[in-house]
Amino acid sequence: MPTAPRHGPTSCILINYPALRGMPYDALMGMPWSSDGITTNTEIARGDSLTALHDLEGFPPYAAYVARGKEIEELISLTSISYELSQQLLFSTPPEQLADVTFGELTPECWSYSMADVVLNGTPEMSAAWLRYEEYAQHMDGTPEEIANQAKAGLLGPVRIHPSDGAPVILWPPENERAVDFQEPEPGTYRFQMAANVTANGTVDLSFDLSDPVQLEAARKHYLKLATSLGKVNEVAKRAKFLLFRAAFLLQWTSFEVFLRETIEELLTRHPQVILESAGKKGTLSYEQLFSMTNKLSTIESLRRELIDMEIERLRSNGRSIHGMLNFLKGAFRFKSDPYKAWYVYKGERRQASYNTLIEIKERRNTLVHEASDSRSATSSKEEQELGDEEYMKYILTLRSVAYSVSFSVHHQKYEVPNSAGPA
Repeated sequence: MPTAPRHGPTSCILINYPALRGMPYDALMGMPWSSDGITTNTEIARGDSLTALHDLEGFPPYAAYVARGKEIEELISLTSISYELSQQLLFSTPPEQLADVTFGELTPECWSYSMADVVLNGTPEMSAAWLRYEEYAQHMDGTPEEIANQAKAGLLGPVRIHPSDGAPVILWPPENERAVDFQEPEPGTYRFQMAANVTANGTVDLSFDLSDPVQLEAARKHYLKLATSLGKVNEVAKRAKFLLFRAAFLLQWTSFEVFLRETIEELLTRHPQVILESAGKKGTLSYEQLFSMTNKLSTIESLRRELIDMEIERLRSNGRSIHGMLNFLKGAFRFKSDPYKAWYVYKGERRQASYNTLIEIKERRNTLVHEASDSRSATSSKEEQELGDEEYMKYILTLRSVAYSVSFSVHHQKYEVPNSAGPA
């Protein structure tokens, strides 16, 4: 388990060496920087010169993507530290020290649960109803003919008419089995009673004043007791690490998808004519759609927004989410630099992103989502399920590099719009 933050955003250190001014960009990519024998980890932006380094904060989709990434990496760092501290405390605390920890009786008001968490054990029994002769016979272990004859003879009490079909009905239970406070139901209704045991899987907050030494010790024991209930320390640590990186990876993928969607929204807002080029001349809208999309013909801006949303949803169809949007950017706006050809450096080795790399990441994402829906995934030791910090880092560096490449092209207008006079 990581013992300290290991996935924080890479620092960008600008080094002003006069001898490097004017050096071609290709000569700078992946180049190691050192001063007095100390190697510095430097992230070089993809641009025409060093003056373009990290100047994309003015491009809102990229700025939002970076902010989300920092929050996810902070989640990993804080959670990893918490896991490590928990392990240390568990290894250093003999089990007998936790023997006196009990959670006591809690009132229902303390719990939180949904209707899906409630388990009802019990079988409802009919306590009163006006029954047809056939139904009454089933309860008396007789035949409908016998019940009909007894009813006509007045041996079973008054006979009523069922409101739904006019069939004769008699009151259940028999008079000698009715309680003192028995109340007759209306014909056509049934009354049930049930002795049931209701249980619920709920959650409850444990509150401690950690400034109080006594409560601090109690809190330590309570949380360690809860931790031991999850299983063996080493197995729990392995499972926790996997769950953490799976959750973080899925968040990163979703964040990247949101970034592409917002980038397309930005470009279609700048160049709405591309919507027509993309959708084709056969695309039509009914008067009803037009009326709705313009807020009852009150504003053209809402129509623009609706058309952009429709186009993005079309691009995301057929499960092609990420690649569909990237290919649209390449084709509709003729990027001068292929966004797939982004690069990153992992442990001093320069690596190239590609279309196939993103396909691999997408397939990994799909596998992890399917495993998350499998109740056995949390305890499975399947090799393909493992997702460690190194694999996670390479995936995220790839996504960040592609996002930067796309953002640089859009922000610095390194693209062309078809049927336009030139660069956007």
